[in-house]
Order: sequence, then C-alpha cells, then structure tokens
Amino acid sequence: MSLPIPTEAEKEISWPMVLPRFFSKSFLWIVAFTGLDLLFVLIMAAFLVTVLLVHGASLRFAQSSVLYPIGMMGVLLLTRWIHWIWRHYFKHGNGTLSMQKVFLQTLRDWIPFILIDFIYENLHDLSRFFHTHDIAGTVMAMDVKLFGVELTLWSQRFFNPWLTDYMAFAYALYFILPLILMYFLSYRHRRSELREIILALSLTFMIGFLGYVFFPCSPPRYFLESQYTDPVRLYGVFLFNQLQGKWDGLSVIRAGAFPSLHVGISTIALIYAFRFRKWGNLDRFLYWLFLPLVISLWVSTVYLRHHWFIDIAAGWLLAIASAWIAARLTESWEDLRKKVGLPHSSFK
Repeated sequence: MSLPIPTEAEKEISWPMVLPRFFSKSFLWIVAFTGLDLLFVLIMAAFLVTVLLVHGASLRFAQSSVLYPIGMMGVLLLTRWIHWIWRHYFKHGNGTLSMQKVFLQTLRDWIPFILIDFIYENLHDLSRFFHTHDIAGTVMAMDVKLFGVELTLWSQRFFNPWLTDYMAFAYALYFILPLILMYFLSYRHRRSELREIILALSLTFMIGFLGYVFFPCSPPRYFLESQYTDPVRLYGVFLFNQLQGKWDGLSVIRAGAFPSLHVGISTIALIYAFRFRKWGNLDRFLYWLFLPLVISLWVSTVYLRHHWFIDIAAGWLLAIASAWIAARLTESWEDLRKKVGLPHSSFK
C-alpha cells in the first residue's frame, strides 16, 4: 500500500512545524551538554563586546581579582594530584579516575568562572560610561531616616587602629570565602553544587553591574570626605595601610557602591555554607568559621566608609535572589540533561 503524496499546501504547513521542532531539540541538547556556566560566559562576553564597541573602549587585562580563582584552581590541581598518587599507588584504589580526566574536569569546572570574573571586572570598569547622575544624596537621606544618623559618621566613635586592621582583614575576605567552598566542592567531586554556586556568584556579578549602571552611587568615603573629623582619614597599625592603597588603585569608578557586592558575594558564601553544614564535620566547621567573618565583613563596609546601609541591604537581597534563582536553574538544567539522555552533571 503506497503512502499518500502530500499536497503543496500540506508541505507548506508541515515543514515550518518540523524545522522549529528539530532546532528546538538541538538547542536544548546543546544547552544540556554545554552547561549554564558556559552559556553565562557567552552572554556576558557578548554584553562586554557590545559595550566596548559602542564606547570605543579597550579591555583591562590586569585584573588582580582573577588571580584568586586561578590560584585556588592551582592549589586544587596540586592537592588532587597528590590524592590521586596516594590512592593509585599506595591504596591501589579501584575505579580511580585517571589523572588526565581529573585535570580536564578541574579545568572545565573552573575556567568558566575565571572568565566570568574577568568579564565582570571589565564591565565594572566600563560602568563609568553610564554614570549620568549620583544617587548618593538620596541613599544617605534614606539611611538617616532609618537610623537618625549617618552610620559612617556615627561609627567614628569606635575608631581604633587595631580594629581598623581587623575590619580591613574582614573586608578583604569577600572573594576568598566562596572560593574556599568551591575548592572543597570540587575536591569532593560535588560538581552539580559547584556549578550552582558559580551560577549564583555569576548572577550576583551581573545584576550588581546593572545596579552600577542604573543606580550610580558614590561611597560615603568620597561623598562625605570633608565631614570626617575623628579621624579625618582612617589608619591602622599595618594591614589597613597596605590594603587601602591597593583598593584605591583598583577602584577605577567612583560611583559603584550600590549594591554592595562585598556584602552580596560574602552572603552567597554564607548561604551555601549554611546549606552544606549538615554534610559533615568539615562543612559544619566552615559554616561556624564563616559566620563571624561574614558578619565582621558586613560591619566593615560601614566602619571603613565604603557603603551606605541601603547598599548593604541591597547586597543581602541580591544574594538571596541569586541563590534562589541559581538553585531553580540548576535543578531545571539537571532535569533537561536527564530528558535528552545525558548523565547527571556530577558524572560528566
């Protein structure tokens, strides 16, 4: 029995239906295989290239913050190599991954985040092209309405050089804390959780950049510079004096206080440390270690005159939203991998 030959009208109806279905399935497979982190790299890179072309700017390759994840990845590769040698030659571990696969997995998991950090730092620098106004006066008025005082001026009564050094130490930890979590997730092959925290950090970076663009806000130390009296300029015993000069050199924009990404990134670290605390003794220790350090960091943003309270509150909200979205997207992505026949990302 011969099949009926479709008419020209039927062909015109069927082909547009078949092609989108084919491309839709192909696109979903690519998304499932590639990973949300690499897709985020492509989106951020496209945005960066657009801004560079529109404003005729150039990349700043000397981004010191990129050295932190690169260094942590190096430590991870070294410790995983030592662990592999121990298991392979001394414990005769069966089913141990080859060192080549361990190396490639580590690069696959960490390089996208390194690229995201590099792209964000350049976008942060380029946000100055969008600064047409400064909302610092409005934000300060909101702080005063909430507390009756401007907090950075009020905090002068607590000044002590030793306290200033401790506050500088806490403030400098904002990027190191999530990297510590990422290290232990990667070392224990918790790749799905690793990618979730990377996605949460990436969302925080990107939304934070949009905050700099649409809500340019000078920090108190610039906006209220003439009003500080005791002391006029903060100083420490040693650490603050070393770090503040570096922070000033890295701060190429003066209106990048809202939201506080020091608060946002450190809150992401605390959220995931809290979420992982029941895994074991190490995870419980990390949570209780992070808790006082992160709270100290939040306080330091006011004590060191870097942020208004509204910046801090925006950082909290941004971190909570980013962690929630990252969890939902990661769960959906794992479901998508299952539907297209790919294994769970932890076994990729």
